[in-house]
Amino acid sequence: MKIKKSSGLIPLLCLAISGGWLAIKNEFSIAALSDALFLWALFFLIIGGFLWVFASGFFDHFQYSMKKAFSKNKTDYLKLSHVGKQSYAFWLWPGVFLLFLSLLFLMIATS
Repeated sequence: MKIKKSSGLIPLLCLAISGGWLAIKNEFSIAALSDALFLWALFFLIIGGFLWVFASGFFDHFQYSMKKAFSKNKTDYLKLSHVGKQSYAFWLWPGVFLLFLSLLFLMIATS
């Protein structure tokens, strides 16, 4: 799995947006920055996690049985495992980087 350049730029952009927003509100602290980055990380990790589960083929058998039971025509269907196969890494890696940054800033803030 190759990490794209945009997956590295997204956490930096989220860091800049969070830092700028906290500075504008005059609430900038390392703990507040950690909280803001954690919220960004949750967004990316939840979407990436759902796509990862779809890409693993977990729902393919269920989808096949529902298609077989309720479909009147016997056309081919798009498996859910093909939906997220290419895009889950785009969502997971920024989430992992942001979670790491959030935990790092939390450790700095509490020490």
